[in-house]
Amino acid sequence: MMRGTIRYGAASACIGALLATPAWAVQDGPAAVTTPQVQGQAGVATYEPGFFTDYAPVTALDMVSRVPGFGLSNGDTSRRGLGDSFGNLLIDGRRPSNKSLSLQTVLQRIPVGDVERIELIQEALPQYDMRGHSRLVNVILREGAGRAGSWDARIQMSDSGRLGPRIIASYTTPVGPTEMTFGIDTGMSGNRVERHTADHDAADVEFRRGHDNDQRQYEEFAPTWSMNWDIDDDSRLRVDARANVWTWHRVRFADVYAVSGSTLTPEWYEHNETENHGSLYSGTLSYQRELSEHLSSETLFLATRERYEDGPEAYESYDPQTGFIGAQIVDAAGETEETAFRQTLSWDPDERHSLEIGGEYALNARDTDFAIALDDGTTVTVLDLPVSSTRVEESRSELFANHVWQINDRFSLESGLRYEFSEITQTGDAQQTRSFTYPKPSVTLNYRSDDRNRFRLSGRRDVDQLDFGKFASSVDVQDGNSTLGNPDYVPQRTWTLEGEWERRFGDDGSFSLQIGYDWVEDLDGWISITTPTGVFDAPGNIGDGTNLRVTGNMTTPLDAFGLQNAVLDIFLEWYNTNVEDPLTGEDRHWSGYREWELALDFRQTFPQSQMAWGWDYHWVTNGEVFRAREYQEHDNTDGDLDIYVETTRFLGVTLRAQVDGVFNDGDERRRVFYDGSRANGIIDSIDYQNWSMGRTFQISARSTF
Repeated sequence: MMRGTIRYGAASACIGALLATPAWAVQDGPAAVTTPQVQGQAGVATYEPGFFTDYAPVTALDMVSRVPGFGLSNGDTSRRGLGDSFGNLLIDGRRPSNKSLSLQTVLQRIPVGDVERIELIQEALPQYDMRGHSRLVNVILREGAGRAGSWDARIQMSDSGRLGPRIIASYTTPVGPTEMTFGIDTGMSGNRVERHTADHDAADVEFRRGHDNDQRQYEEFAPTWSMNWDIDDDSRLRVDARANVWTWHRVRFADVYAVSGSTLTPEWYEHNETENHGSLYSGTLSYQRELSEHLSSETLFLATRERYEDGPEAYESYDPQTGFIGAQIVDAAGETEETAFRQTLSWDPDERHSLEIGGEYALNARDTDFAIALDDGTTVTVLDLPVSSTRVEESRSELFANHVWQINDRFSLESGLRYEFSEITQTGDAQQTRSFTYPKPSVTLNYRSDDRNRFRLSGRRDVDQLDFGKFASSVDVQDGNSTLGNPDYVPQRTWTLEGEWERRFGDDGSFSLQIGYDWVEDLDGWISITTPTGVFDAPGNIGDGTNLRVTGNMTTPLDAFGLQNAVLDIFLEWYNTNVEDPLTGEDRHWSGYREWELALDFRQTFPQSQMAWGWDYHWVTNGEVFRAREYQEHDNTDGDLDIYVETTRFLGVTLRAQVDGVFNDGDERRRVFYDGSRANGIIDSIDYQNWSMGRTFQISARSTF
């Protein structure tokens, strides 16, 4: 009780210190500075730095996050190929090599003083490569930008009372003919997970209850380095490198009680402790050269290596009277590698046409070793789990061509064709080789009816990225789940038809409505596989499915409601998924998808007081998971609300106090276990769980130098 009083009191004092200003008590009048109007040209809206003044930005990331109707995306990793992995950001008209660095990291390195303007590209134009994105942001740096640094220091207090410091810093400086950036992201967190479980019989009568505390500590050290070299007027070289070394430590205690009416009797205790390690090293090299006035080329090379070691982790059980009962010991290790090469040739014959052709080769692989053993106090017996030691390797080649045609001042057309050749080889406990070819056409028609209304109609075929983890077996001892690796798993393919309407209002208002329909072949799901040792759930392809989705986005100022300098971002999405259940033959939703999702982001600034406050809220409807031998229902209760206040009045440093997980109701889950297949409908037992990490409090300071 004392710890909780101190924790809440400290947080209240920190927030109160920020709020303690006479100017905060009243609504600010109009800002003293003049906010320039948004300027623009056909298909491009230009935002001068003054547009963002009221948001008190520190880095380019703060500015980009406030561009109306735009959301930063690091690329779609569920689609294959380096071309799709690049996001919707340009720096001086060129894409940063963000496969090794996130776009957030790239933008955090740029102080606001180095930004000349920000352009929002709202439709396909020949001089820009949209790469499947409906909008791009182009950050134009001022001439002479270079030597600069930024830092972000924060400390987080978890629900368990543990402190988690974090430092993010970077510095950019010219070194001879190059510009180099050195960065660091390091820190730790100590969140605690608290669970309450209840086991019920087939008649939904409780017979067992459990409670556990899972204290975790995560530490990481992630340095980055980038080099930009303008070799001459026609050629540029960029290198990005990133490393990440992490350690994850966990201590868990659980009490399990037998329930008989209102009587609780201790049944057993559980304890497990582990320390896991991992590392990642990634590098990207990009060479661009202007071959002539209308012809250019780009060469891209990527290499990534990641390794993890989990355990050995012993899940120990103890009888309240006799002591040690036994333990399940889990030991896992794995290594993932990715090597890719992409060559592109771009030709811009005139102002209305742009053609890109090229090829790409990639080699992806994952080695997995998983072992589980039983310790009865005398003997340790290793269990035989199928497909527990295996290597999966995919060799993939792709040829592509893309064309952008500016038909006139109102219409533009994007078209493309990619043809992929893929070979998947699995060795170890399961051995086979399979070859695939995938044609992937795409077309997008853009229409601008006037300066405020735009329409987009697109169609494409996508192939999802392979999840190599689905080829190997795993066991979740704590959750009582075993998953068999499936050597026959193939990536799902999707045909998509999509339409979008976007409307701009005022200088900083935006609304978009998107309607899409997806036809999916070999939908990802759960299947049942029978082996000599039993029947297992396994990830697999469950047939063809469809998805009708409607997405709305709006950014609106709230002056009309009496809230000056306030902006609200609204995201609302509805999914209607359908697939024929391979076990029951009945139509149902897809596993893991939520029918409704809502996200709200509010921010209000008080320029004269140099203060701001805001909140963000995320909510989804219940989700379902249909495994071969069980059904799950997930409920995120009342959603997730985060609140913050901040000021820039002290030496230009942005100070923020923040509370995450305000509601702190936890997430609910219901699992229905069946006697045999889910298809027979015979319930064996029902499990209920509430999972919560509690509230977290954070104080942060950030600035540039």
